[in-house]
Amino acid sequence: MNNPTTLTPAFVVSDSIPQLAKETNPSNTIVLQPKGCLGGSALLDFQINLEQALENAALRVVVDMEQVDAVAPEGIAALARGLELAAILGKSIVFHAIDLASSKNLKAEWTISEEICFGPWGDLFDREFEQFLVG
Repeated sequence: MNNPTTLTPAFVVSDSIPQLAKETNPSNTIVLQPKGCLGGSALLDFQINLEQALENAALRVVVDMEQVDAVAPEGIAALARGLELAAILGKSIVFHAIDLASSKNLKAEWTISEEICFGPWGDLFDREFEQFLVG
């Protein structure tokens, strides 16, 4: 039976200067807890911590948005860059308690990013070929 993975707050983003916890073994999950507005002067620190978390986490990073009041457009872009880095590293990001508007904006930003990287997605096969495969 699999035991549930515990979320270990290896570091927390807050109003103070965030620092990575001193650990020798990588944690399966690292939790980030930004506070206030995800934008402006706090954004650079958050982005650095998100990148460090993705590099240090064995499996995933959880971004707990419970205490985030607002997400600026540059904050959405930083979250999308985090998704891109996670995909490159083969890890995942989970956004906890993200508001509906930010979630929609993040999905839109991610779609744009996918189209830039991979081009527009469409059907790979024409209808005749699909019918051939079925028959």
